[in-house]
Amino acid sequence: MNHAYVDGSYQGDADGENAGAGWGIVLLLPGQPARRLQGRIQLAVPPGPLTGAEDNNASELRAVLEALRHAPPGEALTVHSDNTSTLRSIRLGSLSVAQDELAALIRHEAALRGTALHLARESRERRHMRAAHELANEARRAAPGTLLSTELPGQVSAEAIIVQTPWRAEATVSLRRVGERVRLDLPLDPAAPLPPSVQALLGATGLAQAGEVLLVRRATALAQAIWEKPLRALEGEARAAVQAAREQAAELGVGVQFE
Repeated sequence: MNHAYVDGSYQGDADGENAGAGWGIVLLLPGQPARRLQGRIQLAVPPGPLTGAEDNNASELRAVLEALRHAPPGEALTVHSDNTSTLRSIRLGSLSVAQDELAALIRHEAALRGTALHLARESRERRHMRAAHELANEARRAAPGTLLSTELPGQVSAEAIIVQTPWRAEATVSLRRVGERVRLDLPLDPAAPLPPSVQALLGATGLAQAGEVLLVRRATALAQAIWEKPLRALEGEARAAVQAAREQAAELGVGVQFE
């Protein structure tokens, strides 16, 4: 089953100084890393299904439509939303003309794409719902005309900071993700085939969860170079250790970026 966590964001009116609207989606497909999508909605007077958003409910419906369009056709899709008005509009229609048209468009496109659309009320506190909320707010705050990436495959979802001092045979890795902090005190072996800074880096990447994009801060230039091109820099046991760590990250869908 495919799942989409959706949220919309709206502020002000078309003449307001801080007016804006946006949508955010976390799309989960079996066996694939989470996909994060966002977009800014151009406010228009009068608003229409695709030309504007008259309130937050319309922004939420637009997020559902975009989730439907990015999900694989011919497969069932469960849409998770914390907005009961959004779910009710899709099921039963809305008294708002713009929202009713958008809800009808969602039902029509689902039928055309052969998508069995399931709707689920979800708590805002769920991790993917919080991520969708943040994406929608970020898109809404973007200046008009700002180019937003429809999909953000490089969106950082966890951050690891490596603290290593030359006179200590130990490194500290602090990992932060939404709602969680992890600290790892990692013993280093200066006599091992793998340089201590690379040992620390492998400890950091090993903390990443499936589907995350991990931003590594304070990794040494040597550790970064070895991670990116282990075949050129290492041999034997040391090369095998880095290769194994890279393969594990690939199997889990973990992306590693360096500051």
